[in-house]
Amino acid sequence: MSCMDKTTDQTNPIEDRKPEYDRPEELMRIEAACRFLEANLDEDPPLDAVARAAHYSPFHFHRLFRGLTGETVRGYARRIRLERSAYRIVHSDDELLKIALDAGYGSHEAFTRAFSRQFGIAPSTYRSEKQDPRPVASTQRLPLSEVRIEKRTPCTLACVRHVGPYSDVGRAWKSLMKWGWAKLVFGKAQTFGLSYDDPDVTDPQHVRYDACMVVKDGTRTKREVLTQPFDGGYFAVTVHEGPYVTLGETYARLFAHIVTHPISGRRWRLGDPPSLEHYLNDPRKTAPEALRTEVMMRVK
Repeated sequence: MSCMDKTTDQTNPIEDRKPEYDRPEELMRIEAACRFLEANLDEDPPLDAVARAAHYSPFHFHRLFRGLTGETVRGYARRIRLERSAYRIVHSDDELLKIALDAGYGSHEAFTRAFSRQFGIAPSTYRSEKQDPRPVASTQRLPLSEVRIEKRTPCTLACVRHVGPYSDVGRAWKSLMKWGWAKLVFGKAQTFGLSYDDPDVTDPQHVRYDACMVVKDGTRTKREVLTQPFDGGYFAVTVHEGPYVTLGETYARLFAHIVTHPISGRRWRLGDPPSLEHYLNDPRKTAPEALRTEVMMRVK
């Protein structure tokens, strides 16, 4: 059993007509370092370990990382931790001190200073302003499609990373599709998108998204196509009907549904991103209002 569900529709996912990625080797190696940081946020790996993930010496790596991303290595990791904290502040009932400690801060005061610098608002105020009851009312007025719980098993993914507005992810899909056809696996592979960031929290130019394909362990990739493990777990799943630009509305209603309604006979809590998107029909052949997308959010 793979990490995807039993859906057999294998039509092509999001695609646009912009030129495919042509990223230099240096940028690909920096991307590998970013993925290493993201996978080890709680361990705070030393600079030389991050540099090794990109196959650079620490001396050259730090300057190259900053030149290509606009952030220092520590600054990148700090921003991702704070954005994860912002998500937990809104979507969990964890105490702020626990969230602060999980983010690597030794005190509530230190966390508040860092959070305020990043978002221009204190964590406690952020929670009170963002935890708005209106999404719950919206769920009642606009019922979601059936929400179910699915367990997905670990697997290996071939991915192309996109950084920037979600509206531009088609280029990553085009690159992944070209590689998939060349490997003679795309027609059989299970594909989906991984969305890591909330565009209401993360600046559009920093939003991370992976176009993904399930592959066998040991599959060789090249250039912008990288492999990474998928941990699996439990996910709340619903179907979004309509254009991709309105996916955010379904996400908001799904989040509200998870925290206010039992699913499959029990209560669940929101887990951490990424969320999954499985595109059930081909946008090149389907009117925007007829598009169908499975939206899957990790729960615990």
